[in-house]
Amino acid sequence: MRFTLYVAPLLVALCGAAQATPSPDSALLKVEGAITQPNYQQLALWDSAMLDQLPEYEIKTHTPWYDEEKTFRGPRLSDLLAKVGASGKQLTITALNDYSVQVPTSDARQYEVILARSIDGKPLSVRDKGPLFLIYPFDQYPELRNKLYYGRAIWQISQIKVE
Repeated sequence: MRFTLYVAPLLVALCGAAQATPSPDSALLKVEGAITQPNYQQLALWDSAMLDQLPEYEIKTHTPWYDEEKTFRGPRLSDLLAKVGASGKQLTITALNDYSVQVPTSDARQYEVILARSIDGKPLSVRDKGPLFLIYPFDQYPELRNKLYYGRAIWQISQIKVE
């Protein structure tokens, strides 16, 4: 009985910590705008553990930024948008340095783009275009091999605004 009295509060605290929403300052990714599933005020804040809960996919492709084919892994953008209840047609995706690009939400479904978190099995650091890098399957769809889509492949993603 005494054991239960000591362990029960600890278990409750640990379970609560696992479900805690990251603060705006510690979040890896902030999603805002036309979403129906915020977890902090009007925002959907994501940390690494939360992103780990999404299914992971792989894209093997050549890009203009690397000399040879690379293997990128991460969740599909469409899965993340579904999880936050996104209803817009346009995304403004912003990098850590405040650079931003416009991406139609249709790209997420049509091309199954991913928010890459690793490259060739190694986590993407900020120095290596991480922590999140929007990757298109350039080799699978020849129509993607142009400036428009290369320009949408933004790295060091910190924020997505759904419009």
